[in-house]
Amino acid sequence: MHSDFAASTPMPGDKANVLVVPMHPGIQYHFCRCGLDVSLLGHWDQFRYWRPRPPNVTNLFDHYDDGQLKLDAGGYRAALAAIAPKARAWNRAWLHFPWQFKLFREDHSLPKLFFAAKEDELSEAEWDEVLSRADFSVASYYPRTTAWVRDRFGVDLPEIELGLSPTEYAGWTGAEETILTVIHSWHARGWNHALCTEATAGLPHRHIDHLDRAQEPVDYDGLRSAFRNARVYLHDGEREYTITLIEAMMTGMPIVSPPLPGIERYVIHGENGLIGHTAAELRAHCQMLLADHDLAARFGAASRKLALANHHEDRWVRDWQALLGAPV
Repeated sequence: MHSDFAASTPMPGDKANVLVVPMHPGIQYHFCRCGLDVSLLGHWDQFRYWRPRPPNVTNLFDHYDDGQLKLDAGGYRAALAAIAPKARAWNRAWLHFPWQFKLFREDHSLPKLFFAAKEDELSEAEWDEVLSRADFSVASYYPRTTAWVRDRFGVDLPEIELGLSPTEYAGWTGAEETILTVIHSWHARGWNHALCTEATAGLPHRHIDHLDRAQEPVDYDGLRSAFRNARVYLHDGEREYTITLIEAMMTGMPIVSPPLPGIERYVIHGENGLIGHTAAELRAHCQMLLADHDLAARFGAASRKLALANHHEDRWVRDWQALLGAPV
């Protein structure tokens, strides 16, 4: 029997005190902007220039050192054991990475929410376990994952797609005739790296990779400035959307993308961007937008409209407060 998500959700008016284990800095930052009381099993400074620390986040480590980046599940388990007796009671642990599910797997006492990304990040046996246990709740980040869980297990997950502030991301100018890509470890991940590299060869192109130590660090203001000023955003990912795709859309950028699974929900060909099936098509689409600012502006306005309709931070905040308990 699969557990009922609503049955383990705090009652309206309860104050959520959420334990978060460090994860993807963008996801973590935007989740913490929901205003819930968050205790970070780490120190925000490990993210350095990635994102600023929201004021509702309490560091459980009193300082940051580079050794914290090497902590594995065992290290976090030991840190939690040392901290827990002195900490306030948490009414939920918020988990996103598969190893974090496994970190808390043997703890049946603390309620946990697993914010699932891709369906293949857990085995089917692990999915069955996490959906069946009374101490676990599950929500979905991707529509395709929601559909897969429904088809495979007959469970309807709460679906919470990313939401962004329309004021933090705004003001596209496209003044720089440049193609922008933003994704870390792009070359190592593969995905469509070779396709996009071929498509942009010889064209003005800026790539931001926060994990590439050969690059100058780009702080949060610099990242948003890059979105505002580049002419076109070339999207890559394994499937559907990435944080940076939604950031580009909310800023008001025109998008060029390969035909990724589920991409049609975010990039509507001829409306807010262009889909290219080959490197030659992607290249031609980018060149068209680099040469035609008016067309880029029209596509960008449509991107912004889509992002406001589907990815507004207000909806994201309401969803999380409803699931985890609104602050008082």
